[in-house]
Formats: sequence, C-alpha cells, structure tokens
Amino acid sequence: MGDNVIINSGVIVEHDCVIDNHVHIATGARLGGTVHVMEEAHVGAGATIKQHITIGARSIVGAGAVVVKDVPAAQTVVGVPAKPLKR
Repeated sequence: MGDNVIINSGVIVEHDCVIDNHVHIATGARLGGTVHVMEEAHVGAGATIKQHITIGARSIVGAGAVVVKDVPAAQTVVGVPAKPLKR
C-alpha cells in the first residue's frame, strides 16, 4: 500500500493486491485477488473489481461498477460490466 491512500469502511481488499500512492477506494468496494490500483485512481462506492485486473493511473471506476477487464490510465468506467464513459 502506497502513501496517502484512503480506504473507506466496508471495503474488501483480497490477497496480493497492490495499491499505489494517492488512491481512494470508496465505501463498500470489493477488490479480488491480485488487483493493482495505480497512482491517483479512484474506485467508487460499491464497485467490484474482478481478480487479476489493473486499474490505470488517474482513472475512475464509477459507483457500483463491475470491472471485468483492465482499465487504461485516465479513463472513467461505469456500469455492469464496466465500460468507458462516453463524453
């Protein structure tokens, strides 16, 4: 776990996860085994991250999203399954 990390209440972080610096994991999020959350990323409330997934630097996982594949850097994903937010 890196510096300046916020892990809110009710979060589950399973085995062998890596949480880089300046990450925020919101209330009730669930991270499967060997998830890597890169620097300055945000995982929203109640989100679920499947095992062996990388959440890219400065990316955002929306509340309640279910992430089943890697999220590139600086991308926002939402929904079930999580998909890039269209702007």
